[in-house]
Amino acid sequence: MDIDIDKIVIDTIEWSAPEYEHKQHSNDWFWAIGIIALAALILAIWFKNYVFAIFILLSGVSLFMFSVRNPKDIQFIIEKKGVGMGRDFFPWKDLKSFNINNDDNNDYAKLFLETKKHFLPIYTLPLPKEKIEQVKESLLKMIPSSEVRESQTMSIAEKLGF
Repeated sequence: MDIDIDKIVIDTIEWSAPEYEHKQHSNDWFWAIGIIALAALILAIWFKNYVFAIFILLSGVSLFMFSVRNPKDIQFIIEKKGVGMGRDFFPWKDLKSFNINNDDNNDYAKLFLETKKHFLPIYTLPLPKEKIEQVKESLLKMIPSSEVRESQTMSIAEKLGF
């Protein structure tokens, strides 16, 4: 869909939100992750797969560090040129479609943006609930709405507490 951006009037919409939903983990969660990582590390060493052992060790340490770190606030912007997320910016020509999922259990709605990228084509942005209609109205002027959904991997990871 070719759009003459100069002829379309779109309001600039800005907001900030945490980069991810921080979840408090119990000591049992940390113990479980530690035991699983340690068992996998021992098995990798037993099978003399030292590269995989290093990968397991680094993954376990990274997971622990990431779990205790508080999320940073990211600036989001929807403007005439495209959509910005922190340091990333997507011009309208790189976006295919969008969808908004408003779950009453969360503080933020989820704005799904489908890009033309082959690797990680769907981005999930936290959207304040009071901006849903304004964002939907603006995005519909530029890209179509579709049934874009969160990947199954992300859904499973959220249920596991990641």
